Parts: sequence; structure tokens; C-alpha cells
Amino acid sequence: MIMRFRFLVVTACMLGAAAQVFFNFKPAGAMNSPSAVVAKGKTPVKAIAAGWVKLDSGQTAAVVRFEIENGWHMYWENPGESGAPPLAQLQTKDGWTLMQPIFPRPSILKTADDTEFIYNTSWEWLLPVTGPAGATAPACSIDLSWMVCKDHCEIGRAHLEFAAATGEIPAAGDARLGRSLPTVGATATFNSKDQVITISGGIASAAMKNTAAPTVQFIPGIMPGESLKSAGPFQATLVDVKFTLNIPVEIQPQNAFGKPIVFNGLLLYGQSESDRCDMIRLPLNIKVSQP
Repeated sequence: MIMRFRFLVVTACMLGAAAQVFFNFKPAGAMNSPSAVVAKGKTPVKAIAAGWVKLDSGQTAAVVRFEIENGWHMYWENPGESGAPPLAQLQTKDGWTLMQPIFPRPSILKTADDTEFIYNTSWEWLLPVTGPAGATAPACSIDLSWMVCKDHCEIGRAHLEFAAATGEIPAAGDARLGRSLPTVGATATFNSKDQVITISGGIASAAMKNTAAPTVQFIPGIMPGESLKSAGPFQATLVDVKFTLNIPVEIQPQNAFGKPIVFNGLLLYGQSESDRCDMIRLPLNIKVSQP
């Protein structure tokens, strides 16, 4: 039986007037996040404007480097059963927009109470921007806020200034600070009759093929209008160099907030933060009502 999940709607007051909303899977009856306080003075996280990179898509992205004190952790875009991801707001000339942020591969933190998807070492966040055709990214500022936790949680904020992108912009590369960026590789299909997502593919990494116990697992992204039996991770079945992963999903169009229903998340190969990860994104083409 599928355990029913509810969406926890969080108003992101961390950015003050620039409030945003995100959605997080949270099982009924799960423990709430630790109380968060706004940090004053020195905080366990330092945010640094680390310049611009060019993505494979051709877009330019601002790079924010988060340096985290030992023992503390921040959160992936879907934090799991507790926590909250960082938020960003772009301040620049008209015609430029901040697109969907790119998160590198997170670590999985399992406790007796819940499962969280975290960063417990320094990491880099890629913030793509888009603007007029042919124009380079202008000078801008980005307002940030984040939750960082240890035995308690704190909310941190930063205002970062970026100079205009000029000259040859370096490629983003396949890893930042030892963490892999999502790539596109595995395929996903949806059986609407049985309401099951099937993800399949092969283990492309030679290093993983030679590992005594290779693993492939999936962690879900933010998915309004969908309910899973748990927050994950979901383990794949491996046969030789092929893997298959079947994930029951309950479609709830009334909870989609008028947004298209898209199954998405990360497929994690191996156990290391530097091992490859694939981005899964499967539009389900299910009609939703406008809120």
C-alpha cells in the first residue's frame, strides 16, 4: 500500500519581501524540522561570489560557493523529510531572469527519525541567468538565504555582487568541489494504468563496473501533484551492467497548484559524492486544474 504524503508548503520568509514558495514531500506523522533561528554575527556558512561559468546548454550561470563549518550541513533542492533548500533572488537590469538553480549531487543523511539530502562539506551552487539574445550577463547582485543545521538550525543570509561576465567564460565542468553535476543519461517511462515509474539504463562508469557491490539509487525532486511511498532513496535492481528501478506513484492533480505534473529527481551511481548522477525529468501529460 502506498503511504500517503502531504505537501508541506513553506513560505520562504528567509528572503524577506522577496518571499517564494517551494514544496517538499513529508510523510504524515513525520517529525518536524528543528526550530530555526536567524543567525546574528558569525554563521556556520560563508557564501562567496565565485564568478561565471558556461553551461552545456549555452547559458551563463553565476557560481555561489558555500563554505560550511565542520559538523554542519545545508540542504539539496528537496531536503527530504526535514530542512529547507537555499533560495536566491537576482537584482539586475530589466530583461534578465534567474532560471532554475542547478544543485550538485548531495549526500544522504539517515537518522532514526528521518532521511535528509544534504551538503556537509563546501559546495558550489550554479544559478543560470537568461536575458536578451546575444547579450552577456551584466553586473548583478544576488540575495541569498539558507538553512544550516547541526544540533539546531540557523537561517543565514548574504548579498553577493557579481561583475559583468567578460572574455572567455570557463565551462562548468562535470564536478564542482568534488561533487558531480547532473547529466542526462537514464530513461524513464510512466505506466498510467499501474501508476508506476520505471527508470532503466546501464552502468557506464568503468570504475563502478569493477566495484564489488555497485549501487544505483534514486532520490525524488520537488513534485507537486505526486505522492510517493517514502522520501527515498529508492534502490535499483542490478543485473550485470543493467539496472531497473520501479517506483509506485500516486497522481494527485488537485495538489499540483495548477503546475504541469513532472516526475523528477536524481539517479545516483555509486556511493561517492564525485560519482556520476543523472537528472530524471519525465512530464506525465496529466491535465490539472488551475488554482
